[in-house]
Amino acid sequence: MLNELLLQAVKAVAYYVVLIVIMRLAGKRLAGQTTTFDLIVLITLGVVIQSTALQQGWPNAPVFVVTLFAVHRGLAALCAHSTWFRHLVRGKPSVLVRDGRIIDKTLERERMSREELQAGLRKLGYDSPETVKLAVLEETGHISAVGANGPATITSERVNP
Repeated sequence: MLNELLLQAVKAVAYYVVLIVIMRLAGKRLAGQTTTFDLIVLITLGVVIQSTALQQGWPNAPVFVVTLFAVHRGLAALCAHSTWFRHLVRGKPSVLVRDGRIIDKTLERERMSREELQAGLRKLGYDSPETVKLAVLEETGHISAVGANGPATITSERVNP
């Protein structure tokens, strides 16, 4: 019985790692700009992977949940204490606009269109990239921006295309 529960805990850790890798490969933009379709795909992936990882028997579900929670808390603590580890797991912030100029190379790398960027800037109150000194896609998937005419920084809510 103890071996079975230990195996369930190991499977829960593997499940968590697989989901983190999938999210990292999908890019930070997905975290901040999840569309309904993206959400359906993510939930389906999670359910399918979980159904293969969760063993039968009532003690296995609590072990799975508690292990996931503990691993998540541990990962959050590591990310809070190590910049290197946080960037490995979450990625680094990416500059999208500098001095009113859109950085197309960054948009391409982040799989973001100009229209999505402009929609995010409009949500922040900027009518065009030319009015922005700096816009950044943060590691959370949110866009933050500083206007060309003032020091105020505004952070967007999640941007949905």
